[in-house]
Amino acid sequence: MSAINLDKMFHPKSIAVVGASQRNGSIGPDLMQNLIQGGYPGEIYPINPNSKTIWELPAYPSLPDLKSQVDLTILDEPITTAPQIVKECAEAGVGGLVIISTGRKEPGSKDRELELAIKNKAEHSGLRVIGPNCFGIISSRSNLNASLSCHMPLPGKMAFISQSGAICSSVAHSLSVHSTG
Repeated sequence: MSAINLDKMFHPKSIAVVGASQRNGSIGPDLMQNLIQGGYPGEIYPINPNSKTIWELPAYPSLPDLKSQVDLTILDEPITTAPQIVKECAEAGVGGLVIISTGRKEPGSKDRELELAIKNKAEHSGLRVIGPNCFGIISSRSNLNASLSCHMPLPGKMAFISQSGAICSSVAHSLSVHSTG
């Protein structure tokens, strides 16, 4: 595997958030808040067909309606939309996609078929994908908090990767600016 497009994932100049919202009880507001309050300096494009603005930013009905180049897309919609979003990202030249959407991965389930469809569409396009069913990514050097954690670790010389969202959250909290211990 090469490092192509990894810079667009961890140091993006622009981000589209598919499923962005301000509706309480959903993950969309948390993702938007973490990006904005984390100090992300690039462009943020909320994607939601039911909103004109989200967090005072203009919202777009879909990725194809967005006429600007996007380095990273974050997906927080039902997993069934993921293959279409992968296709749209590939057609738009997006470098990376973080799929927060959950898939149950039960043996013989349709979620496994969706996961394979995501993988096949992404492999043929060069699109880098993290997920589905992931905690997200944080790059403190880029002020990028595209995750479910409200904590931003201080910049340093270490990377941390985990399969467990609970462990990631705990580590992010213990290494954050707001940590007291």
